[in-house]
Amino acid sequence: MTSLLAQLEFDWSQWLVPFSRQWGDETFCSVLVGVACGVLGCFVVLRRMALIGDALSHAILPGVVVSFMLTNRTEISYLFLGALFAGVMSAGLIKLVSQLSRTKEDSSIGIVFTAFFALGIILASSLPRGTHFDLKCFLFGDPLAVGPNDVLMMGIVAPAVIVTIFLVYHRLKIASFDPLVAATMGISVSTIHYLLMGMLSATVVAGLKTTGVILVVAMVITPASAAYQLCNRLWTMLILAGVFGAVSAAAGMSLAFITNSPTGPAMVIVATVLFALAMLLSPQHGLVLRAMRRRGMRRHVDSEDCLKAVYKLDESGMVGGALEVARQTGLSPARVESMLRSLRAERLIERKGLAATLTPAGRRQAAELVRAHRLWESYLAGEAGIDMDNIHAEAERLEHVHELADEVEEKLGFPRRDPHGEVIPSREGPAEART
Repeated sequence: MTSLLAQLEFDWSQWLVPFSRQWGDETFCSVLVGVACGVLGCFVVLRRMALIGDALSHAILPGVVVSFMLTNRTEISYLFLGALFAGVMSAGLIKLVSQLSRTKEDSSIGIVFTAFFALGIILASSLPRGTHFDLKCFLFGDPLAVGPNDVLMMGIVAPAVIVTIFLVYHRLKIASFDPLVAATMGISVSTIHYLLMGMLSATVVAGLKTTGVILVVAMVITPASAAYQLCNRLWTMLILAGVFGAVSAAAGMSLAFITNSPTGPAMVIVATVLFALAMLLSPQHGLVLRAMRRRGMRRHVDSEDCLKAVYKLDESGMVGGALEVARQTGLSPARVESMLRSLRAERLIERKGLAATLTPAGRRQAAELVRAHRLWESYLAGEAGIDMDNIHAEAERLEHVHELADEVEEKLGFPRRDPHGEVIPSREGPAEART
């Protein structure tokens, strides 16, 4: 294993070669495929049609083979109409099977696209020996085999897709987010569906030599999914998905030259890396920032628990040392020490040796926490009917939402004591606690 890994070679001097005059057309065609797939992918992702996208990419095979049989040409321009027809027909059959039988749509997709793909393989295998039809190139793509006709075809399809989306943007948007509302507004949801399937089929066919049918679905889904992690507006998502698709194609070409690997898979790897980064670093939905927010919330809760523990120890006439606070809160002594240092920095407590005492500001804040806790206990016991043995733990969780304490107090009729007989501090502070 180690010896095989040692044989991997990276030639970093090759990273600009895809952008040279020799390979410029191939790279440009791949970038157009990335943009068109990324933009279309937004609607595929929003409509939860990823499986249909995969189905279409496979179902066009018989159309490609039949077109080749009729023309004996492998240029995309000769294969386009047959593949487009097969793609739209498969989309129609999927809808027909799901409507006319008890079969669900996902099962219909599996039935239709595997049947079409199998038919295509049979047709391809029946070609006479010596016939030049590179099935491997069709399945896995070969951007370095792109010719002028392929570039021209993609140069027509990509702008046509962008312009069509721009012209029917509002219809596409409404039909994607709420088909029922679209139907009530007089929008033909079926027409929008077949239009989208037609554009998707055309893009898949035009980009066949770039990624092939096996990997093209990744270029449709992955850049759009990455954009979806980063924004909440469709226009922004469309732009980001197009950019991510273009970057995936261009950087994938560079990666392929650097590592001497197939270009189509390299593009998909770059797109996947972009998605992983978006998933981790998204400002709203990213895993890293979500973990940081959870950590900050946990620290906030622990800090308030320690502050409340010092208050309760002071109420009972005990010294609020770290060990006593740890016993009250169930936190480790090291965690308590960290929280007490933080509270001291916020000037909510003072330290005299091992003892912690509340400052006036700390006492007010701690009293608010105790007030919220005891009000929630009163609410849970009186209004929610929760058993007395369980209200303390639930109130411990709810007390940190102490901005709701005023509403709870008003609903309860301003109680003076909690279910355990403890005095509920007033909103103004412990000095004015009810007796």
